[in-house]
Amino acid sequence: MSSMVLSNDGLANFNWQQVVYNQIVARKADEYQETSTKLQEAMSGNNAYYDNMSSRYAHAKASINNAEVAVGNGKKGTEKIREQLLKLRSAVTQYGQSDSKAMLRTQFDDAVDQINRTADIYAKAYNPIGNVTRVEWTPNTISFTGDLLRPEVHMTGSYAGADFYIETEDSVWVPDPGVSIVAEYTSYSPSTPEASEKTGAIASTRGGLKLESYDAETGAVTVTVDPNGETPRTVTGTLKTGGLGLMQSWFYDLETEEGRQKALDAISAAEGRLTATEANLTTMSSQVKSESARVEDGLNTLKATRSAAMKQQIEASYAAQVKVQQELQILRNTFSTITSQQATYASMFSSVKTSPLFDFTS
Repeated sequence: MSSMVLSNDGLANFNWQQVVYNQIVARKADEYQETSTKLQEAMSGNNAYYDNMSSRYAHAKASINNAEVAVGNGKKGTEKIREQLLKLRSAVTQYGQSDSKAMLRTQFDDAVDQINRTADIYAKAYNPIGNVTRVEWTPNTISFTGDLLRPEVHMTGSYAGADFYIETEDSVWVPDPGVSIVAEYTSYSPSTPEASEKTGAIASTRGGLKLESYDAETGAVTVTVDPNGETPRTVTGTLKTGGLGLMQSWFYDLETEEGRQKALDAISAAEGRLTATEANLTTMSSQVKSESARVEDGLNTLKATRSAAMKQQIEASYAAQVKVQQELQILRNTFSTITSQQATYASMFSSVKTSPLFDFTS
């Protein structure tokens, strides 16, 4: 708030008039200072409110932006995963008549591994399609603060990886997605996999496993571990799959037409699940954009309200200054008129000496 300097230039020369005027000037200065202080206090309170609200909107906007990043990560991931599904289909359709079956099998397994790497590339908080808890495969939840009057928004993603495990009576075989290795554990802790106890047995999903039998209705499976080694081992248990439901090439007998058809059916099912994941991401994106628009509208309203409040304060301060200056100008003109009249009267009666009543100089 600007200060005010009150002047007494050009006023009457009589001492009593000067004293009275100075008293009035001091009183007006005090009145203006009181008004100015009240305006400042009111504006300080307003500023505290607007600063707090602005901070809350900024927090909400940052949270929404992060959710938008997460959804964007999911969309980019599903695009890349769909490309890998096309590679899988291409490998299977060419396999029967190809002279490069080993290359096509590698292409198939590479595509599955790439699907898992793509799904898991981002951290949980920014990944709606992967990096889930192993064995459970519960999709990540993307959370953000939306409209300030509403609770936190939670959006559930969809796992788009291709994971599995085989549970036996006394152990569980869990793969390491993306690196073509499956390991045996006496017990497996989804929340703390590093604390899980391994038996030391491992196998490659590229030549280290052979499917002997599988019941799609019950999940019952029998697999030979290290079928080409010196001590092959038969593992019988229950197969559980997560995400897109795809397996590596060892699970499909690509040498037979029936096996290739099972692989193609699995790929088609995976494509359907991926389409559902993409639809979920579209819904999440729409929700994020809607909340973002709400926050933008709220922030714009806050800015406009704050601007109007500042303008009102400036106008009130200016009006207070004008009022004081106007009153002092009226007072100055009044005193100047009185001074002029007194000077005239003194001149008119200056030669009259017959009575002390007309002596204005004493």
